[in-house]
Amino acid sequence: MVEDVLSIIEIAAAREQVWRALTRPEQVVQWMGCLQFQPLAGHVFYLQPDKARRLAGDITDAIACRIEVLDQPRRLSFSWGFPDIPDTSVDIRLRRIPGGTHVRLTHSGWNQFEDRESEMMRGGMGRAWHTVALPALKVVAEGSG
Repeated sequence: MVEDVLSIIEIAAAREQVWRALTRPEQVVQWMGCLQFQPLAGHVFYLQPDKARRLAGDITDAIACRIEVLDQPRRLSFSWGFPDIPDTSVDIRLRRIPGGTHVRLTHSGWNQFEDRESEMMRGGMGRAWHTVALPALKVVAEGSG
């Protein structure tokens, strides 16, 4: 069985403040580079890794995501659809801790791919979540107090 990508970070901000950074369109674009994000179950939004296209509002070759679960202020889950590849799932859970919020992100669905393909995608996604996206979420959440 292929393991999920798991990334955990602690943020020195109240859970409600982290939730706002996770779900307010003007803040989501800052940490995840999304276009057309709306905090509504079933809504489709796009992650555009190409900065020029993102600035132009162009969703060509973007990652299509659909919000599956919106449980304020505890959980946000969405599908993650690379172009021409079956969807995977991202689940973000927030838990209060002394001095802030524990954020646990799980990116799953890798067992549907061949081993080599899965390892490449999982490795890249793990690095992206752990070294780019979640640290950026921390900056946005802690700065929006």
